[in-house]
Amino acid sequence: MDQPFSYNVTMTSELKNLLNDLSDKRNIDIKEIPLQGGLVVKRDPKTGLNYLSIKGNEAQGVSVIITSDKDIETLNKLADEFQKYPVSSQRSTAGLYALLEISGNLKREKDGFTFLTPNGVTYIPYDGDSSKAWEIDMPGSCYATARKCLAAENDCADISAWTKNLKGIKIYYGDNYGTTQTNNVYKVDDLGRYYMFA
Repeated sequence: MDQPFSYNVTMTSELKNLLNDLSDKRNIDIKEIPLQGGLVVKRDPKTGLNYLSIKGNEAQGVSVIITSDKDIETLNKLADEFQKYPVSSQRSTAGLYALLEISGNLKREKDGFTFLTPNGVTYIPYDGDSSKAWEIDMPGSCYATARKCLAAENDCADISAWTKNLKGIKIYYGDNYGTTQTNNVYKVDDLGRYYMFA
C-alpha cells in the first residue's frame, strides 16, 4: 500500500482560526473525521508524544503528531540526545532515530541501536563500526513477531534473539553491511539452522 504524502504541521490556534475563517468564506465544512485504513493514534510513554500507528506496521512510516511548541521542544531534546552518538551526529539522522524511538521501532542497546525497517531489523554500533553491524531481511509476516521481540526486555543487539523467533530471514553482517552485502550473508531455515549463500 502506498503511503499518502503529507507534511507535518503544528496545529496552532492561529492556524486553526485561519482554516475556520477560510472554510466560512468558501462554505467548506471542516470536521474531525475518524481515522481510517487501520490508522490508530498511540502515545509514546517516554516522551508523551502521540504518533500514528499504520495497521500496526509503524516501520512503514512514522507520523509523530505535534500539537504544541512543547511537543516540538520534546522532539528536539530527543534528537539532541541522539546527536551525541558518533553514528547519528548529523541532525537529520538524529531526528530520524528520535522518530523511530517514539514509535517503538528503535531500541538503544549497550553499544548501539537496534531498529526495525520496512524490510527487516538493523543493528548499528554507536561508534559506526560497520564490522560489528548487521541487518536482517525478513518477510512481512515476521513484522508482528519482530515488534514483540524489540519491545521485550532482551538484548536485541544479540542476533540470536532474532534467529530464535524469525524464520525465512537473511542476515547480512560485518564489513559488508551497508555496502554490497554479497559476502557474509546467511539464511535461517525453518529449523533455525544457518547456511551461507552467495
